[in-house]
Amino acid sequence: MNKPMHEDLIALPRTHPEAPRADSLPAAATDSPLPRLLTRLFFLSAVITGHQALAPGLYLMTVQGPALRGRVWAPGDKLQIKVGPGMTNRSYTPIDWNPQTGETRFVAHALALGPGSEWVHHARVGQAVALMGPRRSLDLSAWPSATGVLVGDETSISLAAAWRPARVVLEVDQPEHIHALLQTWHLQAELVARQSDDAHLPALSALVLAGAEASSRYVLTGRARTIQSLLPTLRAHGVPRQRLLSKAYWAPGKAGLD
Repeated sequence: MNKPMHEDLIALPRTHPEAPRADSLPAAATDSPLPRLLTRLFFLSAVITGHQALAPGLYLMTVQGPALRGRVWAPGDKLQIKVGPGMTNRSYTPIDWNPQTGETRFVAHALALGPGSEWVHHARVGQAVALMGPRRSLDLSAWPSATGVLVGDETSISLAAAWRPARVVLEVDQPEHIHALLQTWHLQAELVARQSDDAHLPALSALVLAGAEASSRYVLTGRARTIQSLLPTLRAHGVPRQRLLSKAYWAPGKAGLD
């Protein structure tokens, strides 16, 4: 997996002298009439008001616009943002949502080559964005955070910050960077260094099971392969299906996952 070079923490200004109107949807010059029409009909308009490098390949994005005011949001919901020509979009998990100001924040990832990473790298404060949401992705309404165990990776950080479960267990490429990032948000997590041949998966499973309690409810997110490995392990150790919830955010070579 290709990684960007380390970037120091950067907090860009939250306003821009030439910011486009929030009620003006961006349209790629290469879009055909049908994608332009669909964008106007189904997407909301907003403006990027924050673009902050958190760690290598991870950015805290803030978007705001009148169209986002009054929206109902809950932890686990998703945003779909148009990141390229046509109907190319990627899903992100909001950390929070201010219905009065129409502002939301999420961690965006540039951890591999692709339209989403390109959009994140080139995003700038004042840039117009088209988005859909918030929409249901993970229904956590009946899953109290006090008994929640979130298992995932870098793509699960927004959900951890929004839901704040009792335990967070993550497989990550650079534990030292992720540990420092989570500390700034007062989040505690148990981290396992990812290995290219998946040799870390037994250690990840053992760590998840080590803190198991009878009341624990497990939410498995992130890489599809890891979820496929953990689900039978948890079931074999007596965790009933009604205490398991999973959502694959990504898989190598696949697009369109949540």
